[in-house]
Amino acid sequence: MTSLPDARVLVVGLGFIGSHVVAALSRAGIPATILTRSAVGAFGAIGGGAPGNATLVRGDAADPAVVRQAIEGAGHVVYCAGGLMPAQSNLHPTADIELALPPLICLLEALRQRPGVGITFLSSGGTVYGDPHRLPVAEDHPTDPITSYGVMKLASEKYIRMYASLYGVAGRILRCSNVYGEGQPPDRGQGVIAAFLHRALTDQPIAIFGDGSVVRDYLYAGDLADLIVRLLRLDNQPELANVGSGVGTSLKQVVGLVEAVTGRSVRVEHKPGRAFDIGEIVLDISKLRALIPFDPVPLEAGIRRTWDAIVARQEAASPLGIS
Repeated sequence: MTSLPDARVLVVGLGFIGSHVVAALSRAGIPATILTRSAVGAFGAIGGGAPGNATLVRGDAADPAVVRQAIEGAGHVVYCAGGLMPAQSNLHPTADIELALPPLICLLEALRQRPGVGITFLSSGGTVYGDPHRLPVAEDHPTDPITSYGVMKLASEKYIRMYASLYGVAGRILRCSNVYGEGQPPDRGQGVIAAFLHRALTDQPIAIFGDGSVVRDYLYAGDLADLIVRLLRLDNQPELANVGSGVGTSLKQVVGLVEAVTGRSVRVEHKPGRAFDIGEIVLDISKLRALIPFDPVPLEAGIRRTWDAIVARQEAASPLGIS
């Protein structure tokens, strides 16, 4: 793939991460087209208010006519859409397949007809590797996902590589760690930081599955979005790279950071551990750092930014403020 500093970028999906990507493109002065099935989603929660001067196409990415409309004039695609959340994916694997694969394959078919238009696909570094054999986890680690969510992400990667091999579609896969930040829904079964902060705000207990020793690599959404834009400007772009902070943090430590940031004591309710919860995973991001300088926002600072955005939205909704 060649660098595309000024070409229009098609962003598929305007949920939590897609909203951050659109905001980063806007900051960089890169025009965007947004393909989304719903309204502007979380965009207002990250300080954008609206997608600005981006072109908005509402429709299903599994519809070839909609995709042809959205991709017109685009020089690159950033694919931020997905299927079910990890906690739900094993309960409804057929629905997960139907949500995850048809839109991506429809888009890849469209890219076959557009030589030179590449795709950046956001995969999951937290699920495709499964239970890791070594830490930190590098890109050459075996992929043995134990959730339908991870299986679908890996299948999507395989389709992208197939289209690259057979048809020359240029694809880049970013295996992202646990992304958090402004605008993340607190009630979708993914995103413990958003959920913990919401419960601190509303004085509800925090539910933790297991003893709180589960370790994850947390990545601030603004870092991911800015990184995607920076990679668009590179001539030497990786076909596969982990994107995370490279630092592991346990759930117990996250609770402590939430209390420190919010100034509130939180109640923790422990529930039995879940079979699909991997004990510890931290991504090796040395490959990414060899390409571009990357200094992730420290977790406490990112949690503080997220909390400040939650409080600001609450105060805007309730002029009397929050208790």
